[in-house]
Amino acid sequence: MEPRPVAPLFGNWPYDPTTALLTLRSGHHPEATITRDVVNMWLGTAQHGGFARVRTNAVSPQLAGILATVGFSVKQELSLLTAPLQNLPCSPHKVSARRVTAAEAVRIDCAAFHGEWAIDPPALLAAKQATQFHRLRGLAPSRLRRTSGYCLSGYTPGSAALQYGYIQRLAVHPSAQRSGYGRKLVLDAMHWLGSRGMQHALVNTDSTNAAALSLYGSLGFTPMSYSLYVLERACTD
Repeated sequence: MEPRPVAPLFGNWPYDPTTALLTLRSGHHPEATITRDVVNMWLGTAQHGGFARVRTNAVSPQLAGILATVGFSVKQELSLLTAPLQNLPCSPHKVSARRVTAAEAVRIDCAAFHGEWAIDPPALLAAKQATQFHRLRGLAPSRLRRTSGYCLSGYTPGSAALQYGYIQRLAVHPSAQRSGYGRKLVLDAMHWLGSRGMQHALVNTDSTNAAALSLYGSLGFTPMSYSLYVLERACTD
């Protein structure tokens, strides 16, 4: 396969104005590549913008290796999992997924992840824009109660025979965790992706998150041959 050059997109890391978020589109692809000169140019851009450090989105081992040669270090390791979208269990109907607003999703996300890994409205918008088609769904204990969990899923049609859909974000409010909401939301998203012609689903999660790994494993997800990495470095040496 030919190397894939990545396209950068700069923004702020959620809730941290001193850290630049360097989104490397196609950076998760195993053949993604960049040059040291390009990375140094990005660092200069971030420094000129007043940022103290740069943090990437999740990138492949090949890209992480290139970034490491110019001083980036691993901030987080993510397990990359895949599951077939055929012969899925029936989608549960006891609690039906419903539309959820961006504000509701951000509220749940901040409660579930808190700190540096929570997303803000611009980050949620960027996640939506990462795929051509997306779907944001939530669950609540009843029609009259606040949404307690949400899932963002999406896909981009392509010419490849093996079509992949993505579980882009999943969060359940701490007050509703261990109630089966995560499983119902992921299964609902998998059914939707399958109905759109996707053959497999992809998701990544922190390699130390035993609860998430167990959830995805129970739905047929298995690890791929490589992990993804979030990297970081200061703008100046």
